Amino acid sequence: MSVRLSATVLAQDEAERIGGCIESLRFCDEVLVVDGGSRDGTRELAARLGARVVERPFDDFARQHEFARAEARGEWVLSIDADERASPELAARAPSALAGGAAAYALPFKNHFRGVWLRHGGLWPDRHVRLFRRSSCRYDPGRPVHEKLLVTGVTAPLDAAILHYTWGSLAQCVAKMERYGEQSARALHAQGRRAGAWDVAARPLWRFVRAYLLRAGFLDGAAGAAMAWARAYEAWVRYARLWELSRFPESARDALR
Repeated sequence: MSVRLSATVLAQDEAERIGGCIESLRFCDEVLVVDGGSRDGTRELAARLGARVVERPFDDFARQHEFARAEARGEWVLSIDADERASPELAARAPSALAGGAAAYALPFKNHFRGVWLRHGGLWPDRHVRLFRRSSCRYDPGRPVHEKLLVTGVTAPLDAAILHYTWGSLAQCVAKMERYGEQSARALHAQGRRAGAWDVAARPLWRFVRAYLLRAGFLDGAAGAAMAWARAYEAWVRYARLWELSRFPESARDALR
């Protein structure tokens, strides 16, 4: 049977959230879950819900996404994470989008934190290329964090959102920022980048000022302030770790989280 649209879901220890993600993808012809080594029953739950589950030890986001793209059986791929949901608008508009002339579509993200939809601070519409023709795209291996999809052809906007519940709690948010900061620092170090005092001090502050003041994150209240500082914290981890890796090579054994 031909498969028109595959949804690919990256997951690791996501038993709490994988169910809602898969349920939102019932309009897809296939749901492929790539599990990075869960120990909480994620794989079993996903399989019971009808997903095809493939295991691959996690190394970085770019390679994991590229593996999922290559493993998918569909002509088109909707790439989505376990903490995301396809909106009803996306379910309704995806079939007509596949018949269009674009090779890929950039979808807006509705980012939520503690029940607040973050409409400011650069977090809306926050478009990402997530719906694409499988044969026309691949992931850039040089971007292990905040992965980038390389598209051959036209990328068009599609006003059908993905709902993003990435930060269930402040503890989860801080942990994720530390993981991203660590992985970014290692990638930059491998590329020959180095960091000094100015990077460690100024880049995080600029990240906060840009999100909270220049992009009006303050209009989202305390949640907007928390997110602006969280993103500044990610920048601090990134450049402080890059400085540490540059000056003290033995610190590579002391990975955060």
